[in-house]
Formats: sequence, structure tokens, C-alpha cells
Amino acid sequence: MMKDTELTDRRLRIGVIGVGAIGQGHVNAFSNNPRAKVVAICDKDETWLDHCKQAWSVPYAFSSWEDVVACREVDAVAVCLPTVFHDPVAIAALNAGKHVLCEKPMAANAEKAQEMADAAKATGRTLMISYNQRFGSDIQYLKKYIDEGHLGDIYFVRAAWRRPMGMFPKPDSPRVTGNYSRNWFNEKAMGGGVTTDLGSHIVDLAMYLTGFPKLKQVVGVAYNRFLPEALKRYGVPCDADDHSVGFVRFENGMSMQFEASFGSYIESEKIVLAFYGDKGGAHRESGQPLKLFGRTAGEYVTTVPRFDSPGSSPMVHFVDCVLDGKTPIVTPEQGVAVSRILDGIYRSTEE
Repeated sequence: MMKDTELTDRRLRIGVIGVGAIGQGHVNAFSNNPRAKVVAICDKDETWLDHCKQAWSVPYAFSSWEDVVACREVDAVAVCLPTVFHDPVAIAALNAGKHVLCEKPMAANAEKAQEMADAAKATGRTLMISYNQRFGSDIQYLKKYIDEGHLGDIYFVRAAWRRPMGMFPKPDSPRVTGNYSRNWFNEKAMGGGVTTDLGSHIVDLAMYLTGFPKLKQVVGVAYNRFLPEALKRYGVPCDADDHSVGFVRFENGMSMQFEASFGSYIESEKIVLAFYGDKGGAHRESGQPLKLFGRTAGEYVTTVPRFDSPGSSPMVHFVDCVLDGKTPIVTPEQGVAVSRILDGIYRSTEE
């Protein structure tokens, strides 16, 4: 990634497109970064937009994303919109010479994700997908550990993010100017669904930690089992998937078992990543320390590693990459690869 000489010796000027819950997190992260400055925000709710402009002392506030893309005072944009809008906004921003940090998943399908990747390549701008879980200190430790060969040849991965009943995405959320709709998580047409939401995180982690092997086959099922009943009283669309399972095969012989749910009859929320290699294994589960399994002097041993390095965030990494001319650890090609697996789950469901 070439360094943008126009940005030398000054802060990266950010425009955040969409200031719902996720967008607010981006604003806070960029505002706390001495190398960045939020100069523009965008939201279709003009009352909320005006409130945020005053609260954050932002110079520009637009109700149209096209105005952010056209703004000459903006160097880069953070796309924090429902998934269905990721590709048109990101591509327009790239073509306008902006760098782009886009929320996950990359796009509503792999074809649109590839169009985003192609636009980034053609324009020479930075395009990074905000897979925030890669930046945890345990994940960075495990990535180095796997890359050093301690697990040997990884032949199987289990990846799951399961939530118990009662944790379905709520159709709306309160804020000082009144409730706003977040029901797009439950709408198929908006790119919602647990496969693309929670599922994309764990697929990305599994692929990242194993070096993104080339995809061979995906089979699976995406269920819309509980959302209609859970959200009936709200009278909102709720046709997206709330539980999905899948099995993935790769050309290098590795396979992956996948599961994600917004709500099912289990005890508590669990995020699980398990790696099976011919020299060792690793297990990461929410609420527990990272565990490594191996063999020393003929004995099978379990190790709980210590790592003191703090985690980072996509926002910090994105700014550093743009200003320093570095390639992000989340590349457009990787975002496309994750989307191909997610597409495979949905395609298999329809067959």
C-alpha cells in the first residue's frame, strides 16, 4: 500500500456515515486518536444528526451520504450502514479518492464484495473491513503461535457463536431524540441475519488464523425458526435467519464446522474457536482463558499462555495504515473470501 503523500504530517480527516450504535463507536474511537479527526457525520434522522453535530462539535453534518463522499474536507470514510448499502457507498467513496473503513460483513454477497475490492485496486485507496475481533490480544498471540507451526497441519476447525433465547436483535433502540429502528438485522432484504452478523465474525477469525485456505465446498442450513414469533408484537419484517449451521471444506484438506444463532435453547452465550492440528491444538471460548494443547518430552500438556500486550481496534489500525502507507491486516480479498462462505450457507439452504 503506497503512502498517501497528501496526508503527510497531518491528521486523517474522517467522515462517519451512519451514526447509530456502531457509528457512535467509530466516532468515539476516531475522536480519541491523536492521528485522526472526525470532520463529518451523516445520518438520515436530521434531529439526531443536529444533536450529534452539537454534542461532538463536528464541522459538517449531512443527511445524504453522497454529500460526505463529495466533501473535500474528508480524507476517509467509515461506512456504518446496514449491509445492503456497503457496496454502493464504499465504491462511490473509493472512486472519489477517499479511503474506506467498512463495517462487516463486507457486502450482502460475494459478488458485491468483489466489486468493492476491484474498486479499491483500481483507485489505489485503502479499503479495510472492520472485523474488530481480530485485534484482541489473545487472537494476535494465537495467530503468531499458529504461524510459528506449533499446531502443525491444522485439519479441522470448530467455530461457533451461540446466544440463548431472549437475545434476538431488538427492532428499535432508544436515544435522546427518540427510538430509532435497528430492525434491519432481522430483514433479509437489508442483508440482515445471524449468518452475516455473528457468523461472519467467527468465519473471519477461523480463516485469518489458518491463513485463508482456498475454498472447496460449503453445505449448510440457515433457519428462520424463532424471529417471527419473537417479534410478532412489533409488526416488523423478520424473515432473516436466526440460526445457521454449516460444514466447509478447503482445497488444502482442512474442514470447518460452523454454527451461529441469535437465540436457541441453550444455557448462555458462547463464542468458541477450536483448532485441531497434527502437532497440537488450541481452544478459545468466551469467559475462559486461551488454552493450548501439545506434547513435551512425550507427555501431553495443556498450557494457558500469558500475554501482556494490549489489544487494538480497527479504527486505530486503519488510521495508521492510511497515514503510514501500510497494508491492513484485513484486506479486501479476505473480506471477499469470508463472503463466499456466507453465500455458500444461503445457497445450500435453497438447494
